[in-house]
Amino acid sequence: MPSHPPKCAGVLAVATTLVVALTTGTSAATAAPAPPDTSSEAAQRLRELAREAESLTEDYKEARENHRARERELSRAETTVTRATRAAKRARAEQEALREEVDELTAAAYTGGGSNQLSALLTSESPDQYLDRASMLDKLASESSAAVRSITEATRRAETAERRARAARDDAAKAAAEAERLEDRIARRKRAMSERIAEVERQYDRLTRAERAALAADGSTGVGAISGSGAAVEAVNIALSKQGSPYVWGAKGPDSFDCSGLVQWSYEQAGVDLPASTRTQIDAGRAVDLDRMKPGDVVFYYDSASHNGLYIGGGDVVHAPTTGQTVKVEHYSDIGDVHSVRRMVG
Repeated sequence: MPSHPPKCAGVLAVATTLVVALTTGTSAATAAPAPPDTSSEAAQRLRELAREAESLTEDYKEARENHRARERELSRAETTVTRATRAAKRARAEQEALREEVDELTAAAYTGGGSNQLSALLTSESPDQYLDRASMLDKLASESSAAVRSITEATRRAETAERRARAARDDAAKAAAEAERLEDRIARRKRAMSERIAEVERQYDRLTRAERAALAADGSTGVGAISGSGAAVEAVNIALSKQGSPYVWGAKGPDSFDCSGLVQWSYEQAGVDLPASTRTQIDAGRAVDLDRMKPGDVVFYYDSASHNGLYIGGGDVVHAPTTGQTVKVEHYSDIGDVHSVRRMVG
């Protein structure tokens, strides 16, 4: 694997069309800061803004994922409400039917010859009539007892079903409230993200042509496929096949990517589903020590874990760096401070 020069600054630049998909109608009018005194200060400011914009982008994507999860939860809760309500109605109908049966049995016990053995004896005109009436009373008593047990059980089922229906309605109400709250959070985070992306764009415009070329030249875009088998290696080779594809905020393929979009898309093509943002991808898989990395492991960067890429072996990572750059391969230590490493499969 070829060695790579240190990353010139970790990056980011913006093509004019880059922001359109995520920011149309959302960029706030933010006053541009005073121009830096030197080109090195301009590049440093660009790196800082780009890091902030990347973090805000991942915040926005996480909020959007959470909102979708709450919407699915709400849908399930509403389905549960419907089923529980129907079950409660059926249980109450069964209870009423059994209550009528008990009433009929009770009435029958009091007709034709009394309601107990003594009454049957006193009112019978012959031993055979007494035996017939006593037998009927025993049967009615047995049926009545069974009916009472049935109605007791039916009442219990009805009350349980109604409790479940009430709980399901409460869950649905909570899910709806959470979804609404997350909609507000998404809107706020999208505004913050759009404002920062616009600021990155203005800062990039201050760089000289030579500085822009230096940023774009970092890393390698001609690294070949690695050998091996399995979903992790397949994901790596899929990501490597996208070297040279432009970085676009929030993009997840197939022609442009941001960092988490490249990771998600590459694994998706290899048959492994991952969440959409670095904030949620970092909870997938299992933790791996830096000195035990294998191809396909996902390396997360910075304190906020706002950037990531796929380890390909030999100390190198393929990633979508940031605005103004393309998908490329760099040594993992040249990208930034490593936050953690996660193994998604195997």
